[in-house]
Amino acid sequence: MIEKIIQTIERYRLLENDERVVVALSGGPDSTALLVVLSPIVSQWGIQLIVAHFNHGLRGKDADNDEICSRKLAKKLGWAYITKKIQIKSIKKGISPEDYYRQQRYKFLEEVARTYHAHKIALGHNLQDQAETVLLHLLRGSGPEGLQGILPLRDGKYIRPLIEITREEIISFLKDTGTPYRKDISNENKLHLRNKIRLDLLPYLRKEFNPKIAETLAQMAEIIREENKYMKECVGNALKSTCIKKKKNIISINIEYFCMLPVAIQRRLLKVLLEDFSPQKNGISFLHINSINHLLRHCESGKKISLPFGIEARREYENLILEKGREITRRTAGEHRVEIPGTIFIEERKLTISFQKIKKDKVDFTVKNKDYFDLDKIQLPLVVRNRRDGDWFQPLGTQGRQKLKSLFIDHKIPQKKRNEVMLLADQQSVIWIENIHLSDRVKLTPKTKNILQLEII
Repeated sequence: MIEKIIQTIERYRLLENDERVVVALSGGPDSTALLVVLSPIVSQWGIQLIVAHFNHGLRGKDADNDEICSRKLAKKLGWAYITKKIQIKSIKKGISPEDYYRQQRYKFLEEVARTYHAHKIALGHNLQDQAETVLLHLLRGSGPEGLQGILPLRDGKYIRPLIEITREEIISFLKDTGTPYRKDISNENKLHLRNKIRLDLLPYLRKEFNPKIAETLAQMAEIIREENKYMKECVGNALKSTCIKKKKNIISINIEYFCMLPVAIQRRLLKVLLEDFSPQKNGISFLHINSINHLLRHCESGKKISLPFGIEARREYENLILEKGREITRRTAGEHRVEIPGTIFIEERKLTISFQKIKKDKVDFTVKNKDYFDLDKIQLPLVVRNRRDGDWFQPLGTQGRQKLKSLFIDHKIPQKKRNEVMLLADQQSVIWIENIHLSDRVKLTPKTKNILQLEII
């Protein structure tokens, strides 16, 4: 068994010379075997071990005895021993007790690693754990990310030297070496799905279908792991495209570019982008990805869907927008009455607009931030505001009127931006739309005598 573990360490480059390694020791057979096996191996590589035991405090005296047993083993082998006992307290709603204590355990291991300047954290997961994990993810409908199972090396820090060793080999090793270990009776509780897989499903599959089902599942995980690595590279390349624009809490994806990608990359890309908005980098399911695909292929611009973590996905013409924590744009409060001459400051937009009467020889249509109106055709008073329900407009060069909503759609103004566009309206209709249009009703003609100039300063 020791030779197999050395091969695993070398194959996945789990350890380097002169490193410090935190060994997570629960007192159970797996972590006990891990510490006993590593102790003679690492000495030849100049590696120092720090033994860390996390007492969940859930099993009372049994948990305390686990701690005592772990301390004795660490002392016998001559390694530093660190322990922490958690105080049981209320758990936040939405987090299972198993997830909470697992998070606390990993937090403790991270703290020990920082304190002792350790490079790696060794965990005792074995080949059976790998098989259970693959089945668990399979039952939950996971993709390649889940079916790759437990990684031998994760985040360049967490290592699992026993990942290719069976539980039978571990128990046999402990018996042969006369090494005592603790048993956790909670592992027999079939209320937990993983325990049911371990106690019922795997033995059934082994008996009825494949005597080496655990090895087969572990092999499948290894195959998927390599393919998943390639998929990650493809997604990484896609993320570099200029067709994907990322800002704080908002992502824009060109739909034409997105639809040219293979479907597998599309799904993975969306998952990666959405999980960037997730506190735990998870919680995005196939259902959410499928909903976005439906939005892209069957919905017109302006349609949107709500996703977990306060994320909104919406289609804005040729782009898919993913936004977290979006606040609905408020319409500009009130109306700003225009005085001629006069100046208006729009606080919400930090925008200054001036109005004055000018002579014909002062008209210059080449100036971008100026517009001109036939003052005699305007039904005063004028107001500056944003859109209102029922607004209409007569576009320059046309005879008929058009609803403002339709005009915004024609000009591909995203819904989010429509409330921000400033309008100039008289008592009959909108006569000017910021950066878009002037009304034909109030345009200058050879007969114009009095001219109103609007200038954005």
